[in-house]
Amino acid sequence: MIAQARITSDTSATVHLEKEAVEVTGVDLAQVRDRVKQVFITAAKLDGQNLDVVIVEPDVRHHLRVEPSGRITGREADDREVWGPDMDAPLVPPMGDDTAELQGLRAALASPATGELPTVRSHRARRRRAALPPQTSADAERADSAATGEHPALVISSGQVAPMPRGAHSAASGATASSAPTASSASPAPSADSAPSAGSAPTASSAPSAPSAPSSPTAPSAPSAASASEPPRRRTTPVREKKPLAPRTVPGADGRPTLQDLQSSTRKNRRLKATKGLPGLITKLTGGVISPRPGKKERFEIERLERIRRPLDGPKNIAVVNLKGGAHKTTASLMIAATLGVVRGGSVLAWDNNETRGTLGWRGLPTEHHRTVVDLLHDMDALHAGGASNSDLDPYVRPQGEMRFDILASDEDPGSMASIDAEAFQELDDTLSRFYRIKVIDTGNNVRASNWLAAVESADQLVIISTVREDTFNAAAWMIDELRATGLAEQVDNAVTILSHSSKGKFDPKLRSRLMAHFGAHTRAVTEVPYEQQFVDGSHLDWPQVSDATKNAWMNATALIIDGL
Repeated sequence: MIAQARITSDTSATVHLEKEAVEVTGVDLAQVRDRVKQVFITAAKLDGQNLDVVIVEPDVRHHLRVEPSGRITGREADDREVWGPDMDAPLVPPMGDDTAELQGLRAALASPATGELPTVRSHRARRRRAALPPQTSADAERADSAATGEHPALVISSGQVAPMPRGAHSAASGATASSAPTASSASPAPSADSAPSAGSAPTASSAPSAPSAPSSPTAPSAPSAASASEPPRRRTTPVREKKPLAPRTVPGADGRPTLQDLQSSTRKNRRLKATKGLPGLITKLTGGVISPRPGKKERFEIERLERIRRPLDGPKNIAVVNLKGGAHKTTASLMIAATLGVVRGGSVLAWDNNETRGTLGWRGLPTEHHRTVVDLLHDMDALHAGGASNSDLDPYVRPQGEMRFDILASDEDPGSMASIDAEAFQELDDTLSRFYRIKVIDTGNNVRASNWLAAVESADQLVIISTVREDTFNAAAWMIDELRATGLAEQVDNAVTILSHSSKGKFDPKLRSRLMAHFGAHTRAVTEVPYEQQFVDGSHLDWPQVSDATKNAWMNATALIIDGL
């Protein structure tokens, strides 16, 4: 049997365990998710074994495994029964409080902010309400935002696959929002802006993945020795404060159900029909009269699409980084943008932020104009006008046809690109965020360039790309050390590492283990993409000619990336 959490509204949920049901409430959806996690972590801690769980929300289900250490990872869906109602049952919030408050919280697994968690009782009981931890400043801010109509960014965290152990946050990133609980006080707490989203089928709300205990990073490569003699640099560009969103619902002061609760309780759950394999053939031959459920592989593909398509709480930046030329940064930027464009249906920009002369514009489909980011910067006043629309960007960006994303190319004159400093990047970023939901930023090779640092600081998700060549992954490892030394450890902790095969040969198992261990200790997730013949000659991206295996691998990588937004 599997434990089940049913999130019935933005302010309430019920956790069904083997011997009882625990009511969870919060001032907003983020706090409800956090407290659901805390109940599961405490239950696993008390049982002393892994706890398989499913979190049911109106549009998606998250299949997770909670370890006694507090680590939460995704798992594949299966057909085991769940405690509590059937997963297909309508999500109906409780109409009244027929429960008793749980008192005497145990510190079985201490919260970094309060040292307390809701307690799961071991005896059989009726439905109970989880006791609330003492209100922290973060909780007070949430309560204020609910009253004033402003809503903080969602704080959610996890990965599609079990992430490798991560390193601890630096002191600069240690004081983060308390809304993302951790396995113990030794583990870093993700910040409100950067925490990743969860589960094998994440949506805008997902259960997070608790990081494991800190680990010592592998000794850096040769370049890091040179950096040791230099004092750590500090950030010179202030991080832009993101404007909070209004809450999706404003719960009544008396706890009575809202319109959204009513709609959620009457919404019919769509039963998925198999479309592939033998089950799909049966569905087709019988005209849907007999419609088996999708098999495991098809269910995974459906959930992966849902993860990539999930709504976001505002415009997001994805920065693709490695300080070595030829590390496949531009290829990665193109494939991430193309995958997002094809799956999400547009509103995606691939932006070449190379400090000298990038090749992103050359790798895209050709257009009639040759304008670049420098031209856009010079004409920025026109876009600041109140009536500016997407069509006003057409003279500057390069549409990529069926891939449904645009390219903003760097200038071919390195001297002109020097005008894109941190301040110019900020102005461009603020303006482009009005027109695009997601910006995939291709970066250069100079960690000290102000526009490079501005791109990394603006990133909601950092993507560290590397081939499996010694010089390339050493450059990536050195860059990680530099980012941690300059106060950007939080960006690294939430990053996704992509290892790109640069040849047809087999990947040495020992080298794979080394790279997985090193980058897995620093970043949230590590994944691989195969060698692709079409990328070798450096010509423009021809999406129909990309192999299915390559598209599938980049789908996996893109889902992991969206998990972190």
